[in-house]
Amino acid sequence: MGWKNVKEHYRIDHQVEVTEEGICIGSPYVHAIIVISLDGALIKEADRTLNEKLMRYQAEMTADPAKLRELVVSPDTFNASIPVYTHRGAEIIEKHCEALGWPNVTHDGDMMYENTFFAIREDAVAAARSNCEASILLRRMEISDQQQRMAKSKARLEELLSNARKLGLPVPHAPAPEAREAGQ
Repeated sequence: MGWKNVKEHYRIDHQVEVTEEGICIGSPYVHAIIVISLDGALIKEADRTLNEKLMRYQAEMTADPAKLRELVVSPDTFNASIPVYTHRGAEIIEKHCEALGWPNVTHDGDMMYENTFFAIREDAVAAARSNCEASILLRRMEISDQQQRMAKSKARLEELLSNARKLGLPVPHAPAPEAREAGQ
């Protein structure tokens, strides 16, 4: 994939990275101002009121779509191949880059944020552990909050059903929510 080819050919000063959207050209705040598909088509254009550089990149790309396609499908070449580590869940992933740290990208186009990419494998392991612990704590808190809301809702329902009986309203017998969920 030729994200680097595109960056160099069009002399792009903005950030260039590869995401699920495609090859994204943008800034730290808006990563996808211009987006190019992985087969080399311009799929998202910049707003015409943006800065001159973005307009230049876009104008050059639209002037010669065949060149853009050629750049994207041609393999990139790199001057250096420095190992860098990240994680996805419990998996520690080794990638390579030309220069470490943000706003640099890996050879495959991932933006290397300071809290997700590490020069030392053990630092990536530590970050994965820390993220896992924090995520477990968050989910437990989420479940506890949901259980508390459910308990309040059940108590309020019982109060309403009691009021209905006292008022002489017919109250159909319905199984408790847990029984319905269990398929009883």
